[in-house]
Amino acid sequence: MTKAVFIVGNKRSGSTQLMHLLNLHPNIFVSNESDILWILYRFHNDLDIVPYPYDVPKGMNRTLEKYRDLLSKEKTPFENFVCIQKLIMENGVGKIKPVQKENLLWIGDQKPFQQIDPEIVPFSKEHFPGFKFIHLIRHPFPVVKSAKNFPADDLLWKSMSEKEILKQWSQYESWIQLEKDKNEVPMLEVKYEDMISQTQREMVRMFEFLEVTYDQPILDQARKITRSTIRLHPRLSCPPETEAIMSQYGYKTKSFWLEKPLYIKSVNWLRKTKRKVTGTW
Repeated sequence: MTKAVFIVGNKRSGSTQLMHLLNLHPNIFVSNESDILWILYRFHNDLDIVPYPYDVPKGMNRTLEKYRDLLSKEKTPFENFVCIQKLIMENGVGKIKPVQKENLLWIGDQKPFQQIDPEIVPFSKEHFPGFKFIHLIRHPFPVVKSAKNFPADDLLWKSMSEKEILKQWSQYESWIQLEKDKNEVPMLEVKYEDMISQTQREMVRMFEFLEVTYDQPILDQARKITRSTIRLHPRLSCPPETEAIMSQYGYKTKSFWLEKPLYIKSVNWLRKTKRKVTGTW
């Protein structure tokens, strides 16, 4: 039976890489920001399909342009979900090349905070039986730095101050904590830092969470396509709520070595050299 898996968390936390890793499995497909859950939530509640208020509409517009006519009230939300997501898989879109997978056990989308929005989660619980969350968490300081490198057409966080981005990061993580406290949907926590440094171990955890079989070649490929480079941690002033969330995941507000550009460059140079010699990160 096909079920839904939703990646939740914050933007700029490695969700695109996680999508690529999950898609290595022949029984899993995760789309690149199709906004499908938001579209179905609006459509099946007889609401205008307008952009999600805390995100740019690029993914939503792309999906509606190609597949709006396939939305049907005669289908359940989950039937619409599977129909459109399979077509996205077969046709390819964005960073996803066309692919055929006959026996799909899990279908999802890469849209971290839409899918954990307290307004939308009850809809998922009602219409997506047996779905699961994968919570991708990353230290907020490099998230802030990465947000400032957004493409020019993605002004969601690029136009915000560091303080505002940290506030948003905390808000989305608090939504996740709400669901954890309810304990109604299985949720696996994956730290970005572990995903890039201990890729094979984390892939085993995710495949076992999704109850799919796997082989060593998949794990080898996952390691091969995952860069284990580290990023500079700017030292930022954190509000108390952000510090409290960080402490839950073992993140510190001060990271001496990760604040040193020369150390970062040296480590990354060694890792790139290793990749040239061994063919893997």
